Amino acid sequence: MTKKKDFAYFLAILAAGMFFFIPFLGRAHLFDWDEINFAEAAREMLASGNFLQVQNNFQPFWEKPPLFFWMQALSMSAFGINEFAARFVNALCGIATLLVVYGIGKRLFDRKFGLLWAGAFLGSFMPHLFFKSGIIDPVFNLFIFLGIYYIFKSEKSPDNKSSVAMLGLAGVFLGLASLTKGPVAILITILCAGVYWILVRFRKYLSVRGVVLCAVAAAFVSFLWYGIETLAHGPWFVTEFVKYQLRLFSTGDAGHGRPFWFHFVVLLFGCFPASFLAIRSFLPSRQKGGADADVQTRFTRWMIVLFWVVLVLFSIVKTKTVLYSSLAYYPITFLAAYHMHGVLTGKIQWNRWLTYSLAAFGLLVAAAITVFPLVMMHTGWIIPLIQDFFARECLKNPVVWHFREMLVGGGYGIALVVTVIALAKKRFAAGFAVLLVSTALCLQAAMVLFVPKLETITDAGPIRFYASLAGKDVYARSLFKTYADLFYFRKQPSAGPKSYDREWLLTGPIDKPAYFVCRIDKAPGYRAMPQLRELKEEYGYVYFVRDVPPPASVVR
Repeated sequence: MTKKKDFAYFLAILAAGMFFFIPFLGRAHLFDWDEINFAEAAREMLASGNFLQVQNNFQPFWEKPPLFFWMQALSMSAFGINEFAARFVNALCGIATLLVVYGIGKRLFDRKFGLLWAGAFLGSFMPHLFFKSGIIDPVFNLFIFLGIYYIFKSEKSPDNKSSVAMLGLAGVFLGLASLTKGPVAILITILCAGVYWILVRFRKYLSVRGVVLCAVAAAFVSFLWYGIETLAHGPWFVTEFVKYQLRLFSTGDAGHGRPFWFHFVVLLFGCFPASFLAIRSFLPSRQKGGADADVQTRFTRWMIVLFWVVLVLFSIVKTKTVLYSSLAYYPITFLAAYHMHGVLTGKIQWNRWLTYSLAAFGLLVAAAITVFPLVMMHTGWIIPLIQDFFARECLKNPVVWHFREMLVGGGYGIALVVTVIALAKKRFAAGFAVLLVSTALCLQAAMVLFVPKLETITDAGPIRFYASLAGKDVYARSLFKTYADLFYFRKQPSAGPKSYDREWLLTGPIDKPAYFVCRIDKAPGYRAMPQLRELKEEYGYVYFVRDVPPPASVVR
């Protein structure tokens, strides 16, 4: 009977993941910069047949290793070169993540804990939304988490064969992580292991044989690209890749310099409600109850260590984006589940301040979501308040919004009120279920109803323009930072040796028409160029064409 129930829960989580993560993946265009950048790298692999050296604009792109792009390229081979294929990898990763955390939670605690952990992942803002994207981090984070989990599993009896094998398996996952985004995966794991070693007062918890096997396994898996690429083409590509990784730690790259406290704020408010529910679990009291309690305490300690290592490391690093601290979603959702599970089992007393904080921030979010469609129906209210000329012009795009879309935020607000009432009456299971499920449903509705309209306002015009030129014997180039011109124009490797050079396209001896898109606030400079002919101006963007220049007259 237990096996049947476990299988039923497995199917329920699988169905929930499929329902929330797979539908509507292609409803909105890919977003700059990372989504389109990564999808373009995968597309160029298919177009060029070069699967070892990552490219962008058919030029070397040494910022990332290729594993995630291999996955995207495989997805595009199956579903076509489109938004759905670019995001499908992370949808599968999301389903796998829910099943993994459910399985680990059930094994370490009980079935209820596994459901709470999966629910916290599914029903929190950014942990949910990342699995609807085409970025690298969900896959990268899952591999690192599995590596750390198997290090934890090896801890109890460090010298037996099973523990050594667990460390070997950890090495495999860490090698996959390094192939996904880079050697920072190894750095994070070493830091976590070192901090944990300090916390256990330098007690031996890993065997030397196991650590060696872990390192060998990670190196062997990593060799599948780092080594083979070096043997095939020499060390220059991998060397540039390593230089780039080091630069991220020392300088703010690509306009992503942020204050030290950036990730604290992102995780607290971006991971609602799990982040609020997790706060009390950061210093959990040691549970009584034998071997199981010891295992639970040790894993909780690992999760706390992982959280602080990620938070401190990426707060120190000069380059800061929302993505960098996303590995912390695992400990945050775990600690939220730990708290909820403690409340449900009577081991932790629920505090009313948490009810008030969940209600205050949740209802604020619900109010913002409710009002948002109304504001977008009357953009004339806010356009005079915006100083940025480009943003004002984009908001003039006549996107149709409806009053019924206000029901998304209104419904979420009602669900939060129900949650508060249930918690006040100490009906905690119902309160937690309503909170997490309603958050997931709100995010799903917002992605379906709001995101495509927002994308239409921001960049749908240029994307339609690039797509209209796809397959034609022309050049297409944006005059601002974007990767949309490459992906939606479907640029081919035969485009020409100088086609990546914007200045050559603007002033050089081109052999076919070149089309350009620029933001309206930068348009005066390009309008002054006599070789450019303006095609149209539309909602924040100006479109130009440069015809093939006549051949120079021959002097007799």
